[in-house]
Amino acid sequence: MDNIKSATDIVKDVGPTVWKYVKYQFCPNVYVDQYVAVQNKLKRQLDDVEAKLETQLNRPAKKARSQVDNWLEEARKETAVNAEDLICRESYFKNICSSRKLDEKTEALNGIFMEGENYINDSQSLVIDDQSIEYCTIVFKEKQEQLKLRQQDIEAKLGTQRMQPGKIARKEVEDWMAKAGHQIAIKVEDLISQGECSSSSNLEKKIEELNQTFKQGEKYMNAGESLVVDDHSMGYCAPAFKEKQGRLKHQKELIEANLKTECMQPRKIARKDVKEWLEKASQQIAIEVEDLISQGECSSSTNLKKNTEELKQMLEEGKEFTNAGVSLVIDDHSIKGVPLLVEECRGRDDIQDQILEWLKGDGVTRIAVLGMGVSRDFDIIVQQKRKFDTLKFQKGIASSLELELEPEDHENETRLVGLISQKLRQGNSVLILDDVWQQFCLEDVGIPILDGNNGCKLIFTTRLQEVAHAMECEVISVNPFPPKEALELFLEKVGSAVLSDGRIKVDIKPFLEQILQKCGGVPLAIVTMAKSMRGKLLPRHWKLALSEFSKFESIIDCLKFSYECLEPQCQECFLYCALYPEDAGIYKELIEYWIEEGLIYKEGITREAMNWKGHDILDKLVDSCLLELVRGSEYRVSMHDLLREMALEINPQFLVKAGMALEKLPEEDEWREDLLKVSLMRNHITEIPSSMSSPKCPMLTTLLLSNNNISTIPEAFFEHMLGLKVLDLSNNRELSRLPTSISKLEKLTTLLLEDCKSLRDVSSLSNLVGLKKLDFSRTSIEELPQRLNMLTNLKYLGLGGRLSEKLDEPLQNLSKLQHLLVIANPDAKTKFKWEKIGIWGKLQNLEKLDLRSLHNLNMVFGEVGAIAESASLPAGTFSSLQYINVEECDRLKKLFSVRWLGYLQKLQTIEVKDCEQLEEIIGFEYEEGYKVTLPNLERLKFTIAKL
Repeated sequence: MDNIKSATDIVKDVGPTVWKYVKYQFCPNVYVDQYVAVQNKLKRQLDDVEAKLETQLNRPAKKARSQVDNWLEEARKETAVNAEDLICRESYFKNICSSRKLDEKTEALNGIFMEGENYINDSQSLVIDDQSIEYCTIVFKEKQEQLKLRQQDIEAKLGTQRMQPGKIARKEVEDWMAKAGHQIAIKVEDLISQGECSSSSNLEKKIEELNQTFKQGEKYMNAGESLVVDDHSMGYCAPAFKEKQGRLKHQKELIEANLKTECMQPRKIARKDVKEWLEKASQQIAIEVEDLISQGECSSSTNLKKNTEELKQMLEEGKEFTNAGVSLVIDDHSIKGVPLLVEECRGRDDIQDQILEWLKGDGVTRIAVLGMGVSRDFDIIVQQKRKFDTLKFQKGIASSLELELEPEDHENETRLVGLISQKLRQGNSVLILDDVWQQFCLEDVGIPILDGNNGCKLIFTTRLQEVAHAMECEVISVNPFPPKEALELFLEKVGSAVLSDGRIKVDIKPFLEQILQKCGGVPLAIVTMAKSMRGKLLPRHWKLALSEFSKFESIIDCLKFSYECLEPQCQECFLYCALYPEDAGIYKELIEYWIEEGLIYKEGITREAMNWKGHDILDKLVDSCLLELVRGSEYRVSMHDLLREMALEINPQFLVKAGMALEKLPEEDEWREDLLKVSLMRNHITEIPSSMSSPKCPMLTTLLLSNNNISTIPEAFFEHMLGLKVLDLSNNRELSRLPTSISKLEKLTTLLLEDCKSLRDVSSLSNLVGLKKLDFSRTSIEELPQRLNMLTNLKYLGLGGRLSEKLDEPLQNLSKLQHLLVIANPDAKTKFKWEKIGIWGKLQNLEKLDLRSLHNLNMVFGEVGAIAESASLPAGTFSSLQYINVEECDRLKKLFSVRWLGYLQKLQTIEVKDCEQLEEIIGFEYEEGYKVTLPNLERLKFTIAKL
């Protein structure tokens, strides 16, 4: 048995020739695996060779070597073979044969792989020159097209940068553009036909030149690469100098106008730095650039550029004097006494001298100016109402004296008497009481006995001679202006356009003189009439005005002319101002009333546009002298009492008893059926008695009951006022509920309930589907009306109170909303919830968003804790938003995430007040790469301790 060998050993002993065939009968899978391994190596090698070849073929006029092409073809063919297809397992004999064949193919595959290794070698070139002109021509044209596109990109960038003032192209950029333009213009056919490129090698050089020019242009497209430099040429600097001069002239005129206004205040003079700036500006404006050049002072553009920089510096300095809130004047401590800037005393030196003489002496302590009351600037000035209210009068004096009152002092007449008297005895002062209508005891309001020793003197104006004598005053009468002084005042107000060579134009003069005569020397009539004729230069204008003016018999009739010169829209807005109390400052928010009343409403325009239209009307009324700005306040206007009388006379369908200290509503017989508007604002009405039946006023459109102390309204009070459109119940702090009859006011468009702090229930509002403005901010409402989402016409919504519910559902149908105000009750335990974002996509008309006292607000727009998150917001969300105001949100960290900028492209104004935790305006966490753009943002205002 030891001599017996295995079959395998016997075959091996026979020899390798026999063995190499016998071995194929065993394990055919081994040969498959070997073949696949080499095949995979070859595939990777094939990719590398193809990549290297592609790179080398990018060079001009190159083609692949023939052996490389052959290798690629063979390699692609062999790598596509499936090894399993080469093995036949049908019989023993076929199995052996196919295994042998696969082994041999593996050897051949290795040979192909080894050849490919040579091509991978870096020193081995896979290409040779393509000597054909046809190929080089195609490449040349391709490179020309690439260069043309690059030139167009650089030209566009250069055009943008050239738009900057005083910039021209860099010389090297201009040279490159010229060179590129020349190369692009070359026609390759001409080069060949003219013999310049008779061979492909010459054409290759031209192709390389195109490549070099293209690469040179790459650096000009870098983001930080500037293609321009400052233009120091005289041709640019001279116009730039003149442009800066023009801007400086405009700025100087604006500052001079503001300075003139401020210097009208008593004892005020211009600041020294303002005067110096104005003097220097005058010198700079007077410079003629041509003179500078001709005289050699600016013989080069460098010197002229230096002068231009001086103008630019002056413009920057002047900006400080035009900023809001910057005063251009200081107290003039050299002036002694009191300047009496009363229009009625204008030009009347004898009257002014007499008043000043009395003030300087010790013999006269009370002076009565008998004539039309017109308030101006004095030490202390208070206007008296026709119905004398001692407490209100005392508060006016206390305010003028800037007394610091304790809360309990405000309603204590006795306490106020002592405080006022004590203050007036402390130093020299002149107390001016304007437009006094009845006698009263000075001591009763706190004015000390005027004996000449306590430093206090009294001047008051009155139209009633008996009042002047009853107050034991020295009386001085302000009579109407004599013709000469009346003409001077008229010409000042009407403007110099009516003059020719310093004289009134001949064709206008007779009409002007007759109109002036009709004014009767009354300053208010003169000024109002002159303003109404300003800019009217044709004789027919003056003839027509005289024709109309001749019909008037009284001063009020004369004042009506200015009113009748207004457009109908301005007339209605003017008459509306008469609804405010006599002599009251009227806040410019009355524009909101005009909008809600439909006086300036126009379908299709935004609320912001209507607001600007309202300001335009307000300016026209001020320019026409029918309203005047309240000095010291840019937000209030006032109406002269004569003009108010005129307005009420024009429209007898107004019932106005505003600011008259009423304690109850007018009697029932005063509520006429033809009334259109009723104003009872700013009184002391505490309740509407249940015994009072509903006033029968079917035509009534406006009822203003704001700023009273009304606590209850009878259930049926509104039953016969079904035409009401505007109802203002704001600032009735004791009003706890609304009467059920309010639900019948189907024509109501505006309902104001703000600051009704006791109001808890507004369920009766659900049927008022015509409402366009609803405001119940600063109330104690705990639940929104169940059908608030049915008020689909709302354009203004003010929310507030102790609301704890989610606001998503009530707001989701209010697609017309333009202004949303949310004020949380500061002492409320609950907080507003903003858990869904779906509503914001539906508020695409929202223009203003006003958020106050939202104590759980971390961010306005952004992540969790914001009123809206950016996830899944539909296109157009906040696409109309222009204004954002945020106040007293004590947890607010940032306004919005950078992701939100895309939704806020129309945003113009951002105001933040008393948000002490605010750290960022825009949050950038994890937002690298976002581009920050708010293209329409014009105003950022922050009143906060930390930013």
